[in-house]
Amino acid sequence: MAISIKGVNTGVIRKSNNFIALALKIKEPRNKESLFFLSVMELRDLLIALESRLHQKHKLDAAARLQYEQARDKVIKKMVENIPEILVDELKNADINRRVNTLELTDNQGENLTFVLTLHDGSKCELVINELQIEMLARAIIHAINNAEMRELALRITSLLDFLPLYDVDCQDNGNLEYDTYSQPEWKHNLFNHYLAVLYRFKDESGKEQFSGAVVKTREATPGKEVEAITRRMLDFSPRLKKLAGVPCQVYVRTVAANNAQPLTQDQCLRALHHLRVQSTSKTAPQAK
Repeated sequence: MAISIKGVNTGVIRKSNNFIALALKIKEPRNKESLFFLSVMELRDLLIALESRLHQKHKLDAAARLQYEQARDKVIKKMVENIPEILVDELKNADINRRVNTLELTDNQGENLTFVLTLHDGSKCELVINELQIEMLARAIIHAINNAEMRELALRITSLLDFLPLYDVDCQDNGNLEYDTYSQPEWKHNLFNHYLAVLYRFKDESGKEQFSGAVVKTREATPGKEVEAITRRMLDFSPRLKKLAGVPCQVYVRTVAANNAQPLTQDQCLRALHHLRVQSTSKTAPQAK
């Protein structure tokens, strides 16, 4: 039976300065309570889905936005009145079988977001979150992390919500590409509409020109401030691209495919990045900054 939300509470389990899990306690409409523990990865996946729906709401026209905000505020007021208590013992002696091993968004079409949570003991739970509850839930999650004096973790998680990394690449002198792949589930692909190839042109320590790059999915089809910010944040996310942090770069961006027409293969993505590298030496290359 699906779990729906009447109220939520959050807390953080940490060991020294290391984040172990976020405790998410849910009060259901009949006042039954459920407790889950989410690792950083599952927490990020939950927030990606929540943030995607919030992004849609921010694009509403003024009248629809006002209507949404008024309805949201009423729901938040009720949620505040029904915050379940998290006991210290529930955190100190956390039940490992309530740990969420995987989280999948299975229905994103109506006013509710439906998730399937696979727990450590192999059981599955269906969690239904109404879109009017999203801001309160997201706020509670971030507040718990900040309250645990782990603000850097909160910033790191929230910086990864508006794009989906697929590949990062170092371009070799012989024209080959050395790359890493980030396998993403279909439900995440469905949250982002556009494939972008990003190329970083820079000089190494010896002054030799080098190229690195990435292929990501985003909600923005054309280069702008949002995409420019993503090209910077990719350097923090990608182990392969971290070397470019603080290094002067020319950044080129090309839209490979827009509006989720059909999934692109690995070959199509890497070929697009190769073509962008070739184009970057001409004056027609599209620069992000």
